[in-house]
Amino acid sequence: MRSTPLKVTALAAVLSLAIGLSACGSSSDSGDNSTDTGTTTATSTSNSTSGSQTPANSQSVKVGLTEMAISVSPGSVKAGDVSFDVSNDGSLEHELVVIKTDKKAGDLPTDSSGKADETGSVGETEVQAGETSKLDLKLAAGHYALICNLPGHYTAGMYKDFTVK
Repeated sequence: MRSTPLKVTALAAVLSLAIGLSACGSSSDSGDNSTDTGTTTATSTSNSTSGSQTPANSQSVKVGLTEMAISVSPGSVKAGDVSFDVSNDGSLEHELVVIKTDKKAGDLPTDSSGKADETGSVGETEVQAGETSKLDLKLAAGHYALICNLPGHYTAGMYKDFTVK
């Protein structure tokens, strides 16, 4: 019986390490290399975003994630540095994927599992329930889809259109 608590403790430590390491990564997979999207920085935090490298002239966009809904304010910004302040107010893990596309956010092609095609992705961040994250991007003018692409989330309605002028 004594080994069971040790196994649980070891598993919890490994999971905590894996979550911590995944939160430290950043993504700059642009999909379409013909558009200069600049650098991508994703910083996950519980209550603070200190230590982030947000450019001084960055435009701030607040993104709220809840079960099967995304709210965005404002819905458009000027081209340039954009800082997405992402808050997961739901009880499930969510993510924010920013995709440059001509398609409406709800019209992206999906695979058999319901995941949307991420062609044109310029950055993303995962956010655990109750936590916040910051995603700093340099965005060119155009139409973007903001989606959560975790299994079942996109098809349940987790997407918003976003415009960069």
